[in-house]
Amino acid sequence: MIKAGILGVSGYTGQELITWLLKHPKISVTRLFSTSIEGKASQLNSSFFHFNELPDVELYSVDKCNDLDLIFLAVPHTKAMAIVSELRLTNRSIRIVDLSADYRLNSVETYESYYNTQHIDADALNNAVYGLPEKYFDAISSAYLVANPGCYATAMILGLLPLSSSNMINMPIVIDAKSGTSGAGKSLKQSSLFCEVHDTFSAYSTGVHRHTAELIQETGFSNVMFSPHLLPINRGIEAAIYVSSSDYSESQLVDMYDLYYKDHPFVQVLPPTNQPNLNMVKNTNHCVIIPKAIDGWVVVFSLIDNLVKGASGQAIQNANIMFGFDQTTGLI
Repeated sequence: MIKAGILGVSGYTGQELITWLLKHPKISVTRLFSTSIEGKASQLNSSFFHFNELPDVELYSVDKCNDLDLIFLAVPHTKAMAIVSELRLTNRSIRIVDLSADYRLNSVETYESYYNTQHIDADALNNAVYGLPEKYFDAISSAYLVANPGCYATAMILGLLPLSSSNMINMPIVIDAKSGTSGAGKSLKQSSLFCEVHDTFSAYSTGVHRHTAELIQETGFSNVMFSPHLLPINRGIEAAIYVSSSDYSESQLVDMYDLYYKDHPFVQVLPPTNQPNLNMVKNTNHCVIIPKAIDGWVVVFSLIDNLVKGASGQAIQNANIMFGFDQTTGLI
């Protein structure tokens, strides 16, 4: 069994990791870490009450990781850099899956411009692998540090990858995406309060959202207007992607997506007659893609669960690949 630790178990993604790893046949959760709390795992979530095999939550320190094969970092952006740097100095064999944004971008300058802070671990940044299995499977299999993609970024990139080698690369693209409130994390923000979210619907960060940097880096599309919206639901992302193009008939478009994702078990391409619905992906590690050609437009709907394929499920998928397991292990 692979001995794994999770740092950041008080947050949504940390608890989602626990939930999925409890049924994983080859990865054992042997350490639960927090930077702020300690005690019984049941205090995190009542659903953990009857799992006696879960260890207690400990305050994190690097010396407690010496016996681990793998650690998931479910910590806020800008916090993972120092942790990764310290871990690599004390345990060179440990594999790391970082769910923050600290190692997703190839350029220090790009990271610093989007996250408004200095990157202190440029060496690891240069050697980290972007954790999108549908693009980087081979590199992930030999990586010591995998940067789990952002949730919006995952939906948008998977929706656009089959088009990224086409003659649409310079076409303007509009992406209208909606997410459940868990995507904002547990940090206290006025915009995430119940009375601010319930029974309403709002746009935010139009044209300036940080996940745009990942989209540009991984697809090559730079002429993109991305407008995210907050839905009054717990989980799920639907990205609606619009490109003004008559280059493909609907059958050609569907064939292109089917061919591109035929060997990728967690991407399901559905016929254009299907209507996008977040229940298609809720509580799964799947991405559902519905491509359409409509009156001179290419329209692609890409749907994921932001806490699973957009975070913790994809992190486990990456860990499976890193240790040579079937990538679906513990996820279906």
